[in-house]
Amino acid sequence: NIKKMNGTSGKNSRLKSTSSPKIDQMLSSQPRDNEANAVQASTSMAKPGETDSSVINEIRNMKRELQDKIQVVGTDDWVKLKTAVSQLEDENVRSTEARIQYQENYSRRNNLRIKGVPELIDKEKSVTECVKDILRSLLPNDEDINQIVIERAHRIPTALKEDRQLIPFGPRHILVRFLRFSDREKIQLRARDLGTFNWNGNKVDFFPDFTKEVQDKRNKFTEVRRMCRAKGLKYTLQYPAVFWVTVGRERLRFEDAAAAKRRVDNYQGQKEGE
Repeated sequence: NIKKMNGTSGKNSRLKSTSSPKIDQMLSSQPRDNEANAVQASTSMAKPGETDSSVINEIRNMKRELQDKIQVVGTDDWVKLKTAVSQLEDENVRSTEARIQYQENYSRRNNLRIKGVPELIDKEKSVTECVKDILRSLLPNDEDINQIVIERAHRIPTALKEDRQLIPFGPRHILVRFLRFSDREKIQLRARDLGTFNWNGNKVDFFPDFTKEVQDKRNKFTEVRRMCRAKGLKYTLQYPAVFWVTVGRERLRFEDAAAAKRRVDNYQGQKEGE
């Protein structure tokens, strides 16, 4: 055992003796040229106490630049978000207004406006009886004329000026509400087919009962509709204000009244040149 211990200790002593010179040599060896140059440059450029302050200042500058960039990015994102929200609100408002307009006009689908009936007739008979006489003249051969049910009929109030004086627009329109939409549609189509309808020497016109916003859009097509009737062109005005006209073999769709008028004008020129 003693020999083994001595042998072991001998080996350890040899290991120590062989490893120590190598480590000492590594520690005592000179640094490579580039490392020496880097150390020399760093020590020569910075004086004692200046190295820490310069690093701190550099960090502060980097932090300040980063905060500025974050603020700019945050501002841009906020503007984009605000713009997106504003656009979404505008779309929702337009959509809500369109739904309200549709519901309002849908509730009037059984209504019909009659224009041109003298008001003196109201003194001789009720407005409802007057409307029934008009319908009998409009549909003289309709056996079901007596089956048409009028829920109510009345004159539309006249607009007033700022001085509370009545605006002289002629006879007030008669607003008629029918029980069935099919009856209202029959009357309107018959009046459109006739083009001009006279009752007791008075020119009488029939119009759907739309809201002012929709009616203003449809009124823009009044002139082109008159042109189509004069030229024998078939047309329809679809809700809310979409104009369809058959020109030759083409069935054209317009939402712009000026474009529809130009197209009808061009067709008229072709007809005259033939």
